[in-house]
Amino acid sequence: MRTRISDKDLFVPVVNRDMIRSYPELARIEEFKKMRSLDMKFCWYYAIFFSDEKNPDKRVRSALKHSWREGMDGKLLEKFLKLDFPDSIRKGITRFGSFDIGSRIRAKFAAERILDGFEKLAQTDVNTVGVIYIYADGSQDGEGEPLGEKRDWNQVSAFVNSMVKINESLPDLLKRVEEGFGVRSSSSPEGLGEGIRDDFQKIKEEQSTLI
Repeated sequence: MRTRISDKDLFVPVVNRDMIRSYPELARIEEFKKMRSLDMKFCWYYAIFFSDEKNPDKRVRSALKHSWREGMDGKLLEKFLKLDFPDSIRKGITRFGSFDIGSRIRAKFAAERILDGFEKLAQTDVNTVGVIYIYADGSQDGEGEPLGEKRDWNQVSAFVNSMVKINESLPDLLKRVEEGFGVRSSSSPEGLGEGIRDDFQKIKEEQSTLI
């Protein structure tokens, strides 16, 4: 039986941890560069986790409860409860609301497939690269034991160039895989549920058929 989590598992906050530490990508996004951790969590809860809450009062109170809890200054709290957000908060809410989790899940698996492909290519026996066998009839696709072999140095050169490019690309690719595109396949924000998204699992199954 497949378990499910809320459909809000993008940039899921980790308990007692700055979101930028969990998702370094956020530090490169203009709206979040100078934002306080609790403000960022509020934006996430308001824009993503409680986005289906139709009652604006319940929505803002729920977001505050799971981000600032009791720590917000009284005057500022009063403004938040009236939905009178600072400009930076409004921009943060809009930015979180703009992310497309489906595309990010696909990008995550695409990056992992590329990394797998790099690994397979790196495991190639270099002694076999560009080797062409010659048969009795002078062809390269005859039958029986070959009489000799020769090397296609163009293929060898292409292989070497590929390995160089892979070596140059690995650090950035690994960084992308590790950051995960803001997607968490399991766990949950502050104990609000656990399991794996149905659409996450579906996309994973789709991607596996392409490998």
